[in-house]
Amino acid sequence: MSPEPSPQSPPLGVVHGYGFSGAGSNLWTRAVLRALAANGRNVHVVCQESNPARFDFVSEAWTLSASGEKTQSVAPRETGYPGRVTVHVPDLEVLPAYVRPSRPSSYVVYIPDLEDAPLAEYIARNARALERVAKENGVTGWVVNHTVMMAVAAARARAEGGAPFAILPHGSAIEYVVKKEQRSRDLAEEAARAASAVWALNGEMEGRIKEVFAGLDGIEAKMDRMPVGTDTSVFQLVAREDRPRAVEQIGQAAGSARGRTAQQEAGLRQRLEALAPGASDEAVHEALASGEYERSAPDAALEAKLGGIDWAEAKTVVFVGRLIAAKGMPALMMAFPRVAAAHPGARLIVAGTGGLREALEALAWALARGRADLVRQIVRLGGALEGAGGLDAEPFFAAQAFLDGLDEAGEADTYFATAQEALTDNSVVFTGFLDHAALGPLYGLADAGAFPSVVREASPLVVPESAAAGVLPVGPDIGGMGDSLRTLADGLPPEARALLLVRPEAEHRVGDLADRLSRALEHPRQYAAELRREAEARFDWRAIAERLATRLDALA
Repeated sequence: MSPEPSPQSPPLGVVHGYGFSGAGSNLWTRAVLRALAANGRNVHVVCQESNPARFDFVSEAWTLSASGEKTQSVAPRETGYPGRVTVHVPDLEVLPAYVRPSRPSSYVVYIPDLEDAPLAEYIARNARALERVAKENGVTGWVVNHTVMMAVAAARARAEGGAPFAILPHGSAIEYVVKKEQRSRDLAEEAARAASAVWALNGEMEGRIKEVFAGLDGIEAKMDRMPVGTDTSVFQLVAREDRPRAVEQIGQAAGSARGRTAQQEAGLRQRLEALAPGASDEAVHEALASGEYERSAPDAALEAKLGGIDWAEAKTVVFVGRLIAAKGMPALMMAFPRVAAAHPGARLIVAGTGGLREALEALAWALARGRADLVRQIVRLGGALEGAGGLDAEPFFAAQAFLDGLDEAGEADTYFATAQEALTDNSVVFTGFLDHAALGPLYGLADAGAFPSVVREASPLVVPESAAAGVLPVGPDIGGMGDSLRTLADGLPPEARALLLVRPEAEHRVGDLADRLSRALEHPRQYAAELRREAEARFDWRAIAERLATRLDALA
C-alpha cells in the first residue's frame, strides 16, 4: 500500500477523449484512475464517459456546456478509496474517432473524414474545459492519452497559460490517423512541441514515437517510459472444479442488456446451409447479414453457451479483443482444427465484438462442415467482410498463406477432413462483448490464451491480464505484443518461454499457433503460479500509478 499523499500534494490531471468502458486506452484510463484513487491521490479527469456513476472509484462528476455552464451529474459520494476521482465531461457536437464506426453516425466520425470546422470546434471546447478545470481545482499537470486530438487541446490550453502536460501515445491514433493524413500529423507535432514530456508505454511505442516525430527537434529528450499494466486483483487462479462458479460470475457481471440472439445465430447457419458451392461473393455477403442487435453487449444466450461446456474435461483457449481483421482471429480459427484434433473436445471461447463477428461464425461453421469452398471464399474476401469499419478489403493474409502452403504441399484435403472430424458446431463459443468485470472470471475458464494480432499493437493489455489469471498467452513476435511477451518470458521457465511467441511471417502464423496451443494444452495451467507471480511483479497497476503520479508531480 502506497503512503497517503501529504496535504501539499497537488491534484493530478488525466485527459482522455473517450469513456472508461472497453479495452485499449479506455481500459488504461479506467485502471490508472482506480489505482491512483487506491494509492490515495486526488485526480481530475477530463473525458467523455457518459455514465461515470457506474464506476466505483468516481467520487464526483460534472458536465461542462459549450457556454461554460456546469451541471453536477454525480453528487459527492464516498467510494471506499482513500483518494478522490472527479470527472469533467465537456459537451460536444462531434466525437472524432480513430476508426470508422461500423454504422454511419453524425456524432462519431473517423478523423480523416471530419471537416476542419467541427474538428476545430471540438479542440476549442476541450481546450476551454482543460483551462477551466485546472484553474478551478489547482491541477498543475496533465497526462493526455494519444497524440491527437486531446493533446492538441492541451497544447492550446497551455498556450493560454494553462497547466503543463505530458502525452502518452497509444497505437491507434498514430497508426490509423496520424500516419494517414497530413492534417493530423501537423496537429500531433504541434502538441508534441508544446508537451513537457512524451511517455512511451514500451519499446515498441518508443520506436513509433521516434518514427512519427522524426523531424521534431528535442523529442527524444522529452521521452520516458510509462509501462502498461493490469489490476491483478481482478484476476484469480481458478481451479477446474471452480469453473462453473466462474460462469455464474460472468453471467452476473454481464447484466441484463443483451445483444446477438440465439435466433440470429441459427438464422446465419441456415443461410450458410443454403449456400451452394460456387455461390457468388454477393450471396456470401447477403448470408452474413444478421440484422440489427446491440453489438456492445453480451450475447443473449451467454450463460447457456458457457454452461454447455464440460468444465471437468474440456481444454479451453480464450481470445479477447475486437473482432476485426487487425486482431488476426482468422488465423486462430484456421489453427484451431489442429488444436482440436490433438485435444478432442477442446473449445475456443471468443470474447469481443466487431465487424467480422458473422464472418468468423461462418468460418467456424464451414470448417466444422468440411466446406472447403466456403472457407476459401471467406479467406479470400477477407477485410471486405468487415463492413464500413474495415480499413481495407485485403484477404486474410495469414489464413491465405496457410491455404497456399497446404495446396503447395498437397495437404489441403487432409486438413479439411481433419477440421470436419475434430470440430462441432459447439467447438467455437462466441460470447459477444464483455466488459472488464466479466473478463476477470472469463480468463479463469481458460487453459491458454491466443492473441494473434496482425498489426504492431502499442501495448496489448491481454498479455498482463492473461498472465494475472495464470493463463499462458500466445501471440506473434511483433510490436508491443512481442515486447510484452518477452518481458513476461524473462521470469518463466525455459520450457514455458518456448510456448509464448509465434513467428510473425504469414506462412508461419497458423502453424505456429496450432503448435504452441496444442503443446500448452498438454499440461493445462502448468505455469499458472509463475505467470501470476510475474504479472504481479511486472505489470500491476498500483506500482505503475505511483510512477505516473511521481512524474506528474514533477511537471509542476
